[in-house]
Amino acid sequence: MPNIRLSKYGIVLNFGITVISNMLVGFFIGYYLDRWTFNNKLLLVIFVLLGTASGLYNGFKYLLKEAEKYDKFDKKDDHHDRGDGNN
Repeated sequence: MPNIRLSKYGIVLNFGITVISNMLVGFFIGYYLDRWTFNNKLLLVIFVLLGTASGLYNGFKYLLKEAEKYDKFDKKDDHHDRGDGNN
């Protein structure tokens, strides 16, 4: 992996964007459904909580996938470091 430091910042940025965007989608859906129906903020709260849960789920799923990539890269790098005995 060429630039590990920048890719780590990208991973954190992507996690944050995923969580915040899911929360915003939940907020807007809840807001407009609440305006259209009961107007008591119940749907707003429910959809913000659902958006937050969805964002965290998708964010952690992304983090686990990236961690798996780093593990594969480290194993491949360890395999090359051991080599075939020709030092």
